[in-house]
Amino acid sequence: MKILKRMNKSNNRKNSGFTLVELVIVMAIMGILGLAVTGFIGTSTKQYKYATKDVDLQYEAQLTMNQIGDLIIDAQKGVKYEPATVAAPVEVASANPEAGYIATASAEEASSEEASSEQSSSDSKLIICNNDCTYNIIYRSSEHKIYLRKDTLDPATGAVKADGQGKESLMAENVTGFTPDLSEAESKNSVGLVVDFKAGDKKYTSKQNFTMRNKVPTGADVEYVAPVEPISVHIYYGGRDVSGQSISYVRRDNSNILEFTSKILGGNNPSQEVIWSYTGRAGDWSSTTFNSSGNTAKLSIGENETSKQFIVKVTSKEDTSKYTSVTINVVDTRNWLTNQEMKNVLVPGATLKTWIEPEKVKNSGIEYDPDDFEWHMESYQYIDGTKTKINNDYILNNNSEERVDYGGGIYLSYHIDKTKHWNGNFNQTIAVTSGFKNKEYDILIWVTLKSDPSIGSNIITLRCRPNNYKEQSQ
Repeated sequence: MKILKRMNKSNNRKNSGFTLVELVIVMAIMGILGLAVTGFIGTSTKQYKYATKDVDLQYEAQLTMNQIGDLIIDAQKGVKYEPATVAAPVEVASANPEAGYIATASAEEASSEEASSEQSSSDSKLIICNNDCTYNIIYRSSEHKIYLRKDTLDPATGAVKADGQGKESLMAENVTGFTPDLSEAESKNSVGLVVDFKAGDKKYTSKQNFTMRNKVPTGADVEYVAPVEPISVHIYYGGRDVSGQSISYVRRDNSNILEFTSKILGGNNPSQEVIWSYTGRAGDWSSTTFNSSGNTAKLSIGENETSKQFIVKVTSKEDTSKYTSVTINVVDTRNWLTNQEMKNVLVPGATLKTWIEPEKVKNSGIEYDPDDFEWHMESYQYIDGTKTKINNDYILNNNSEERVDYGGGIYLSYHIDKTKHWNGNFNQTIAVTSGFKNKEYDILIWVTLKSDPSIGSNIITLRCRPNNYKEQSQ
């Protein structure tokens, strides 16, 4: 009996759970460990981001210095620095004598941490002149960025060509100071450069001296002529700049009036006074007229006009050497498309081909270019004898196979491909397969020019009919 009592007591102890105190202690320990792990992860993440930011900043600084250094080393005609200040710069010793460079007071101020970017009255530039081009390294303190612009020089004058000014490209970001030193450029062929970077609370300063291969002048001795925006004459048709271009015009049955406008662009606010002229009228007997007033001119093509080409010219009245023109090719016919069968009847599962005839395009006054055509489709369904439009102008994808789905298993599939014509020209062909069942449809197909969507071809109508259409029609 004593043995049984002992066994019962032992089993009771085994079946007993944790006390509340034990659970509280365990939860407290787990909470402490969790906070420790979380703190460790947070600290590690912060340190990683900090280190990454430092590395990124140093990499950007090194890349920037390498790019600028390559340009300085290869300088051929001169190096010039234009600080971002209106006042004349005064050379003072650097705040960091160990750097071994001299800086202007204004540039040094701009590179300080406390200097505000808004204090700069203009961009500062380091200009590197070569025989055929000029590199402009532009520090824009208001944006904390460095840009690079390449200007093409006129070899005869050494000035930037009228159309030679390049576009600015981003060279560096997070820049808070840009300080070139040209004090030893002529004596030792050495150019010093200090660039300050800052991203968040991370700062980095890159200092380097570059030795030029050639002995070049600096400052006032450098011949540099700033680019001036050239004077240019422009002519517009339908809101589009068509200066020096050829356009096609499809003759209409009624009024055929083309309206053009002019604009003169360039520096120093050029005069907008122009002289209009045109050529191309077949003869005095034709009813074609040309009228102009100010910067507007109208060409009215007469009904009895036989000429297929006109040239409209506009010239600056102030400088007659400045002019431009547009060539108008008159198109009388647009019968470009040919179909495989005269009846144009498509039954379910059948395919018909429609293609562009190159010779017909050329004979209509259009330069034949297969890549300039865009295919269109429009669909109509006959419901209770009434013709109803299903979809409007649907632009088809060239060189692809797609399915136009109208719902309920009603669809058309098409394939556009380039084929070689008998005369050697590459042509475009569309193959249409009908998936319509027990319903009547008309499918309209035509092409337009991508370069001028107002010019289009004749329309091919494909009649989609059920398989038993013939029996029904009888």
